[in-house]
Amino acid sequence: MEIRSGEVHIWRNTLNENHYILEKHESLLSNEEKRRCSEYMYEAEKVRYTCNHRFVRQVLSNYLKVEASSIVFSITNFGKPFVKNTGLFFNYSYRDKICVLAISRDAEIGIDIEKIKLLQDLETFASFSFSEMEKKIIFESSPENFESTLFTFWTYKEAIIKALGIGLNADLTQIDLSDFLYHETNQLTYANDDLYTIKSLKSPQGYKAAIAIRGKINAILEFNNDKTFVIQD
Repeated sequence: MEIRSGEVHIWRNTLNENHYILEKHESLLSNEEKRRCSEYMYEAEKVRYTCNHRFVRQVLSNYLKVEASSIVFSITNFGKPFVKNTGLFFNYSYRDKICVLAISRDAEIGIDIEKIKLLQDLETFASFSFSEMEKKIIFESSPENFESTLFTFWTYKEAIIKALGIGLNADLTQIDLSDFLYHETNQLTYANDDLYTIKSLKSPQGYKAAIAIRGKINAILEFNNDKTFVIQD
């Protein structure tokens, strides 16, 4: 599998529990991944972890041209996985039965998917998560658009945090992404006015997803069940 400069590849996966069973007979996960998986309390969490990590390994193996089981992941101080000395940037996120994986040759990339739901103590959540301008846009949105706007900004925020390589302990209120709601590519004040692209992705009903990457994107190719289509040129 090849990826050109200026492209972002998005892969989607729907959880298949048969892959959890398959892992017991044809293991792809590392000993460290197996250890982390064993720490989950519930079986459903172990299934999600195993299936999604197998999916990520299998996709990356096509780009790296190595066996999926031989990929060695390193982890940043903030928990973001990477593979050393490959020139490949990637990030993944999963909720419920959906996993999304973003890949680039150009720069660190972040991706996030969230299930739209009613949040408890919304005012407190917003006060720690959004800038003043972001909150203004969210809370002034119409009732029918409120949750969509809220989760659009939250996926933006999660994606840019991953692209920047910082953790949730950062002051999220200082990362103002309000301009990205109207223009996908902007200078990001938080990152020394570097140019970033933040873009919402097509998602199943009831979900929101977004990617963030430094610089511009020439094309996004999406892969799902062996079907490929360009959604941006």
